[in-house]
Amino acid sequence: MQLLRKKCLFYQKKEFVRSLSVTVIIFSTPFIVYELYFLCNENGCKFSLMYILESFFQNEPLFDPFAFIVYFLWWILLISAWVFLPGYFKQGNILDNGARLTYKINGFRTLIFVLSICTIGFYLKGVDFLEFVWSHYLGLITSSLIFSIALSCYTYACSFLSNRCLSKAGNTGNYIYDFYMGRELNPRIGLFDIKEFVELRPGIILWVVLNLSFAAHQYIHLEGQITNSMVLVCLFQIWYCVDSLWNEELVLTTMDITTEGFGYMLCFGSITWVPFIYSFQARYLAFHPVYLSNFAVIGIILLQCLGFWIFRGANSQKDAFRKNPEASSVRHLTYITTEKGNKLITSGWWGRSRHINYFGDWLMAWAWCLPTGFENPITYFYVVYFAVYSPSFVLL
Repeated sequence: MQLLRKKCLFYQKKEFVRSLSVTVIIFSTPFIVYELYFLCNENGCKFSLMYILESFFQNEPLFDPFAFIVYFLWWILLISAWVFLPGYFKQGNILDNGARLTYKINGFRTLIFVLSICTIGFYLKGVDFLEFVWSHYLGLITSSLIFSIALSCYTYACSFLSNRCLSKAGNTGNYIYDFYMGRELNPRIGLFDIKEFVELRPGIILWVVLNLSFAAHQYIHLEGQITNSMVLVCLFQIWYCVDSLWNEELVLTTMDITTEGFGYMLCFGSITWVPFIYSFQARYLAFHPVYLSNFAVIGIILLQCLGFWIFRGANSQKDAFRKNPEASSVRHLTYITTEKGNKLITSGWWGRSRHINYFGDWLMAWAWCLPTGFENPITYFYVVYFAVYSPSFVLL
């Protein structure tokens, strides 16, 4: 009986810690997005507790009705592109319930479609066309936050309907934790897979548009010039986005699709965090131009290439192994089988490190931050965040 009481007490403490942890994350992450906007602007970058508190009492409204309408139309545009643009259908991995879902792959075509619209707008209106994003940036943050919360609530409510495939990680009975992790594994409306769509389209493609807008603002600010630092950041990050969409089908074998539910974590992360946090370096350079030496440019390019080589090589190897361990390109790899029956590669890229893909990603993070110089440490937020978040988020 005493042992049973201890186990119950331990379980209660664990559930409390879980609830407290995700509650802090749910409320703190939007705050971070807003604060990076307020702390770093044309007036400089300040980092003090007093300035943080004062920033939320400024006269600038968080909600912008016009930005909300535009952001709503942005979603309509992307969903319409998913429906009407040509693509091909790809089957994902077999899920725990034995189902094997089919996904429409046309993310790269959607990106080309959006960039074509931007090109036409640029041709008709010049750089002022892209200045809209800069002028309504705060309103777009709020709009994306509203969408991410609304979609999280919708998918959580729908997970209680019958015949839903639930995620093990998000079906604990702890309401707050399940809302954060995602209770339903693959929420769908017909063939439209909400999780796969959100993972690769609204945030990643908006990230590209934001960077183009920041480059346009710098072009106007510097009266027809763009610094080499801005070119590097935009080139590297757009390259990353293009690669993600070009290799869209590779995401079908990742844990995001096969294991994790679709909750606040993936919803807010994909819709709000990715575009508005990951584009921070380009936004900083838009109002704080940095000129790099040729030596620095070459060094940063080499770092980016090294990081991408590791990142893409490791992820491609893992994807090929998960699809068919007996394929000629991966059958030489050694592996161990976990208690759950999963096969973990122990050679090749994955013999060098347990999370070698994160290391490549982290090197690229440095290549994105170094062009901002060393005047303000806040521009290295992404490097620190990635180093802390990547290995630890699975512990919650």
